[in-house]
Amino acid sequence: MVSVTLYRYSFNFRYALNDRQMAGFDPGRAFVEIYAVDTPEGRDERGWTCLDRRTATRSIRVEATDGESAAWARAQTAALDALWIAEQQLVHDVGMRIEGGFSPGLRRGSGWSAARRRSRTASRQAFDRLEQRLHDIAERYRPVREQIEPRVHEADARAQEEQARLWKAQREREKRDDRFTELAARTRWSYRVTESDRTVHAFRADDSTLTTGELIDELQRPTHHLTGYTVHWAAADRAEIEHVSGADFTTWWAVVAPGHWNDSRRIPSRPSTRSGPYIGGHSSYGGGTSCGGGFSSCGGGF
Repeated sequence: MVSVTLYRYSFNFRYALNDRQMAGFDPGRAFVEIYAVDTPEGRDERGWTCLDRRTATRSIRVEATDGESAAWARAQTAALDALWIAEQQLVHDVGMRIEGGFSPGLRRGSGWSAARRRSRTASRQAFDRLEQRLHDIAERYRPVREQIEPRVHEADARAQEEQARLWKAQREREKRDDRFTELAARTRWSYRVTESDRTVHAFRADDSTLTTGELIDELQRPTHHLTGYTVHWAAADRAEIEHVSGADFTTWWAVVAPGHWNDSRRIPSRPSTRSGPYIGGHSSYGGGTSCGGGFSSCGGGF
């Protein structure tokens, strides 16, 4: 596998030449598209002066042997070398020069005055020669491009299929999570504590006021000192949750419980950074008052 990116190299002289000197030259037609291969040999580190280098496609990984990727990099280098020569030749033909340094760019060369005296036809011929050179470069590169492009299309099709699959899975997870949180909001719980084995027995109680989110918050109250206690969920109630949700209890719990409470069987310490109660998705904190025995909640009790 190797990453390839299609780049468009196009000539642009409008900032250096006027319309007469351009002689009707259309920069939109003067370009070559070359695949850059993401290997040390495939890097383009040239300092282009008259060429704009723009990304034509995003980078994509395609199937390729080491030999193929090396051949593609060599073809890329050859095409860029030819482009470099074409750039130098055109600059010379229009009487300019490329100057490096702190502010690189085009400057008037020794042939500038002569170039200005040339006819429009002569200027047009210089650009015609450029277009022919670009055509020749593209033709020499075409066999490599024809080898790469089908693989790019195949890889892109696979990527789109994978993206569609991921979006579908994401929508399904969101719908599932909505069902889980709705179930958590309408399920009422109660609990009792046995200190001898440090266990909280949780069970459904229709006459309780504690939703799932409120039960979670209740069991983590610092004043109850239940951190580290084991939670035993009534088997029949676990089975009912699994039947209604269509998932095992652990999966359901992972969605409706706060992130720090990842094991439904043990009460974690309450995060010190939390502010306010955990409301369990769609539920709201409200009526989970305790009945005068300390750990027994209203509706269940000892």
